[in-house]
Amino acid sequence: MLFSRKFDSSKALAQRVENRFRGAQSRLHNAVKSKSAKTNPALNSTAAKRSKAAKRSPSGRTRLFNGLSQPFFVKRTSNTSSYDIGQPLNGTQNDRLSPTKTSYAVLPAANSLSARQRFLRLCILLSLASMATFSVSANASVLDPIRRVFSPIINIIDRKPPSEPRAGKLVTEQPALDPNISSHPIEQDSNTRLSLTKDRPSLLNVMNAEFLLSRGEIDQALALYKQESFKQDATSVFERALELSLLYETPRESLDFALKWQQQNPEHIPALFYVAHLALKASDYELTGKVLSEILSYDSQADLSEILIGIYPNNEADQRRLLETLLRLPKHNNPSLLVMQAGLMSHLGQPDIALVSVNRALKSQPNNAPFIVLKADILKQLEPDRKVLKFVSSERKRLKNNKTLYLYEIRYLLELGQTQEAWDLLLVAHDLFHDEEVTLLAALVSIDIEAYTKADELLSELASSPAYIDQAYYYLGISAERQHKYERAERFLSKVMQENLVLKARQKLVSIQLLQGHADQALATLQQFSHQFDVYAPESAIMQADILRQQGKLPEAQQLLADANARAPDDTKLLFARAQLLDNEKDTALKHELLDHLLLINPENPDYILALAVLLFEQGDETEVAKSLTLAQSILEIPFDSPMFKQNNYLAALNILAADALSKQQYQAVVEYLEGPYDISPTLDSGIILLRAYQGLDEQDKVLSLFNDIQQRFAVGQQDLSDRLQSY
Repeated sequence: MLFSRKFDSSKALAQRVENRFRGAQSRLHNAVKSKSAKTNPALNSTAAKRSKAAKRSPSGRTRLFNGLSQPFFVKRTSNTSSYDIGQPLNGTQNDRLSPTKTSYAVLPAANSLSARQRFLRLCILLSLASMATFSVSANASVLDPIRRVFSPIINIIDRKPPSEPRAGKLVTEQPALDPNISSHPIEQDSNTRLSLTKDRPSLLNVMNAEFLLSRGEIDQALALYKQESFKQDATSVFERALELSLLYETPRESLDFALKWQQQNPEHIPALFYVAHLALKASDYELTGKVLSEILSYDSQADLSEILIGIYPNNEADQRRLLETLLRLPKHNNPSLLVMQAGLMSHLGQPDIALVSVNRALKSQPNNAPFIVLKADILKQLEPDRKVLKFVSSERKRLKNNKTLYLYEIRYLLELGQTQEAWDLLLVAHDLFHDEEVTLLAALVSIDIEAYTKADELLSELASSPAYIDQAYYYLGISAERQHKYERAERFLSKVMQENLVLKARQKLVSIQLLQGHADQALATLQQFSHQFDVYAPESAIMQADILRQQGKLPEAQQLLADANARAPDDTKLLFARAQLLDNEKDTALKHELLDHLLLINPENPDYILALAVLLFEQGDETEVAKSLTLAQSILEIPFDSPMFKQNNYLAALNILAADALSKQQYQAVVEYLEGPYDISPTLDSGIILLRAYQGLDEQDKVLSLFNDIQQRFAVGQQDLSDRLQSY
């Protein structure tokens, strides 16, 4: 069906092309007739007779390219002053040998050039139509770039100024044309005009490049595109080549290509912007400085914001090099560069100098909201919160209809813990802008301050927006849950279908069902979820297995995960969940195998490292325990500000080291390991190990205090606690 629609569309395109060509041919004839009729009124009667004869003739059917195989000429006989219009070059033998003195006047050069230009355009369109019609592989992803690349080139050809008119110029007259002459004389410029395209990009090569690209032959496609981009009038080809280079090549390779093209086309100023952006992206700050200086020499106030998008250096060394490059530029007041300079200075601990730069930028653009926001961020490093808030509030009041400043002040108030003030301002912004982002934020703050009626009102309003309907349903469910309206919460959470939100919604729905003791209903919800969204089938299986484990159905849970793992053998979440359900004593070999496989996939994952450390430690073998301690120590060495740091993993690793020290009766070492962490984040395991250490040190007061704390905190009975103490 899809191919049929493409086929019909392509036939329609071919038909439109033919109709356009017929119209162009007709206009050309009319223009010639009109000009010639003014010269000789007798022409009208001759043309009329020819028209009637053509209608009577069965061979008078017009073909698509009829008349363009050779140029049109105007034939004049010496016996009369009349002209024959449209006499083709390949006249009959009798015409050529006619004793009548004959001469030929070439049509105006502009008309001839116009015809050739239209002919070129139509050939291109027909090629595309034919390709779309007869090639199954020709789809929109291939044809659209070709059209985008060649449309500007065709327009350039159309805009080429014609040569000076020579309508009245005659080729040398002779009594009769030699029958051996292969053709009538043709102006030298006619072939020259046709050759205008030989130095321009080749349509065939561009089409070939796009088809290579669609087949995944990236290197060949890029090579062809780059080759064609260095021809005349090839800006659109260069832009497509650069687009592909950015997708498939390194920033350095893209920069080299753009720089070479810009040097060949120095008059193309936008190419300087491409080179500047790529030089920044490739961290070539010396070239960046040269190109930015050149741009500023053309226009000191040029908008350079696009150049600076997405190129902010990640490491401090590059940030300093970029700042030095900006500071070495010729003196200027370019707002974009001043703001970049201010941002770097602020990040590098120079907020006072940064403030000077951003103020210079604001002097030329005082109403630029991002500049104002940057100044506020810099002021946070220099002034107390009260003064910063006063500045932001005054700017927001000055630019009354600027949503960015409203949202910045609202978020700053929330950051300062002034939730009620933020909510009041949100309601003002909601009434002022009628903006969905503002409405959602107002609803979330309403939930936080327990203004549930207002939250539900705002979210119900938001549910009418297709872009926000799923978020509205999700937070309506959260609002209902906070109000203990569980049926209402389930109803809204089950309506969420947006793929990036549906998992959170179903997890929340299942937790509500479990909270009410409806485990079977929760399992049914998860089974339906995995059918509706097979992409989340592994997560659904993991949650189902956890419910079964809590119900004491461990073998069923293990089998469920094994089956799910068979369907998705490369899913690491499933592999790890399956390993966690295996017993360290009964299933040691299989668990070890699964964890080794996971560590091959991701050797730095702290969850996998910790699980293997616990498994090795519990085996009791001296060699395995030594490996376990090494793994536990590697977890403790993860910096607190690292994304991989997890407090639970840190405490579990401490427990391994403390348990080893306890086994060696190093009681003071155990206390040093666990006493502080237990006060901050107590766990049952760390409490029991610490209690054993206090017993070993014979510190009875601490033993009694910690014993009571464990019983109350973890609801552990005395007998159960005694049994646990014996296990250590």
